[in-house]
Amino acid sequence: MYSRCAVSPAAGRVRGGGVRREYEMASEGDRVLIAGAGPVGCAAALALAHAGVPVCLVEALDAPAMDLRASTFHPPTLDMLEALGVVAPLIEQGLVCPVWQTRDRARGVVAEWDLGLLRGDCGHPYRVQAEQYKLTRIVVDVLADMPEVDIRFSTAARGVAQDADRVCLAVRGPGGTEEVLAGRYLIAADGASSVIREGLGIAFPGSTFPELWLCTSTEYDFSAHFENLAPIAYVADPEFWFVFVRVPGLWRLLMPTFPGETAESLVSDETVQERMQRVCPIDGEYETRHRTAYGVHQRVAAAYRKGRVFLAGDAAHINNPLGGMGMNGGIHDAVNLSEKLVAVWRGEADERALDRYEAQRRPIAVEAIQAATLRNKALLEERDPDVRNARLDALARTAGDPAAARAYLLRSSMIETLARARELA
Repeated sequence: MYSRCAVSPAAGRVRGGGVRREYEMASEGDRVLIAGAGPVGCAAALALAHAGVPVCLVEALDAPAMDLRASTFHPPTLDMLEALGVVAPLIEQGLVCPVWQTRDRARGVVAEWDLGLLRGDCGHPYRVQAEQYKLTRIVVDVLADMPEVDIRFSTAARGVAQDADRVCLAVRGPGGTEEVLAGRYLIAADGASSVIREGLGIAFPGSTFPELWLCTSTEYDFSAHFENLAPIAYVADPEFWFVFVRVPGLWRLLMPTFPGETAESLVSDETVQERMQRVCPIDGEYETRHRTAYGVHQRVAAAYRKGRVFLAGDAAHINNPLGGMGMNGGIHDAVNLSEKLVAVWRGEADERALDRYEAQRRPIAVEAIQAATLRNKALLEERDPDVRNARLDALARTAGDPAAARAYLLRSSMIETLARARELA
């Protein structure tokens, strides 16, 4: 079976090859195409397949990425993963975190946030700390046994076109083979540098921080030097703030860098040791399991939908990692969109229902996630001592009042954003 997507020459250009195509010989499939097998693409594939919707999931890498950046799963995300049948193995491979802290380098613990206050608001009143690749590997194993799912690794998205009935995705598979896949819809979960978003001409406005950020992992136990250290701790300091994140067997350390430093210089032995010794001086050198320097952005796509194509996760929005909202927000995108696609697929709703995805999720990215992560950064690096102490004192008062602390946790755990999204459109 074949499908023709009648497209203009501009829309039919295959990104990277620079060759015009009409996408006439597309491999047919009445299915949903998903580009990107990270947490967002995998969650969408699993949600759709559970509902009986056929899925073709393509990933440029030859296996799920060993991506170490995101490692926090918030309470409502855990509820979603439970509904998809994968929360138990994730918890087994992760670390349950019932409390987290706001600390100050000089003052110590300023506020300890007890997620148990959310017991009546969600099924998992705690965070789970686990590297995101653990989730993707769990989900891929489940998907591999589902007849509704076609998983293709070593298959990179190259270009997209669509007509009134189909969307066509040009891909380059193993050995450089070229193919065009057809489906009823396409979810672009192909990351911040999304080929699909760029090919559709959707703007990605926002900003990029001038400095890179450095993340390292070590088996060294920082709790021996920082009294009452929680598994997640945001440590404010006007000169050099940092974040502790505990995952099974390792402490991860996130640190800012200075303008002009390069990714190459930051991951050098000299710089890594110097920065980690700033955090916690020890005799000898730190042994690290991994070290990464990366740029940090605050951006939201101008549109989440163009015809039969939908953006989700980092393809739609990116933000700094302070608060752990990027991956979680992407999984929330995937579940929200999948629910609407299932309803349309089953004839329970018409195509107009799909417009509600952007109407619900994009304002959350702009008004809640972007704003919250920027506030978190501002708190950690505030230099004015009066402003700094006033903000920290306010947090301490909030944490000490159960009602106020619960309200704060509803926002920081992203429960409030889900309720807000349901009210939109």
